Amino acid sequence: MFDNPRNGRVIAEATLLREAADWLKGQRLDAAGLRLVARRRGLDFATALLYQALCRSERHGPLIARLEDPPQKTPALAAEIVIVPGAFYKEHPETGADGRIIQESALLLNCKTATAPLKSFGTVTENAALLADWLRDRPMGPIVLVSHSKGATEVRRLLGRPDAADLFRRIRAWVDLSGLFLGTPLVGWLRRRPFNFGLVRLLFWWKGFAFSALNEIDRDACPPWPDALAAAPHLDVIHVVGFPLQRHLSTPLTRRGYHRLSPLGSNDGTILLEDVFHLPGRVYPVWGADHYLRPVGRDMNQLVAGILSYIADSAIVASAESSP
Repeated sequence: MFDNPRNGRVIAEATLLREAADWLKGQRLDAAGLRLVARRRGLDFATALLYQALCRSERHGPLIARLEDPPQKTPALAAEIVIVPGAFYKEHPETGADGRIIQESALLLNCKTATAPLKSFGTVTENAALLADWLRDRPMGPIVLVSHSKGATEVRRLLGRPDAADLFRRIRAWVDLSGLFLGTPLVGWLRRRPFNFGLVRLLFWWKGFAFSALNEIDRDACPPWPDALAAAPHLDVIHVVGFPLQRHLSTPLTRRGYHRLSPLGSNDGTILLEDVFHLPGRVYPVWGADHYLRPVGRDMNQLVAGILSYIADSAIVASAESSP
């Protein structure tokens, strides 16, 4: 989990996590409690506290433990991996929004990948429609969706369509990397600053991006949705979320986003970490990673490959249990 234990920073992080684990003894953590801790003890401690709570939870803990200590031999994934790219994936592939990590990870498992041809920053409604039409035309066989950032909002829109049951019939699992399933409060931050908002509007007009798409990824427009998987109860959903301390922020953009959202609580530079309490499926927290999922001393390709292998193993077990 950590780098060289002789590194003073790592030792400090280990101490922080141990203090967070001690705090949790006999305590129950929820979103309101997390915000209170952030105000009293700071964002770093609140982030460590939520991380430890997830690791110890009945719902998320077994998945986290499995991915932290994967088996030596894992089955191949007999499914096509469909990448749902993130925002600006054509203009800025260096962010990983184009699914590069997913493609490299799939190579480790000899899996085929395909990228859904969505608009680089289209409206969620438009991109979801493009994704639905494209999925219908895919060759027969099981599919694993892997989305990045804004792509999660488009998958959310698919889950709410009247034809969702048919669209997700062949989709075995969905892996959500730094997803905006519950939106980002950065849109609200912009709205409260008319000058900044105007500059973004002008930039989007100049670049030909859909400015109205910002409304669809606003956190206020993406409330918690307890019944999100009602149309696809078979769907295995894994959200991969970065859990950074302030020292882990990897780019000027994430540092700005982090400080803009810090009055609201722990965040990864784009989303609030408290939103993990309301996500469907299970959460895998990546310690030391921000929204771009670039943790120091951690191989993200191996992690994503491990998640895909876990899905393959789970599918084999489910198939064996359903056999007469």
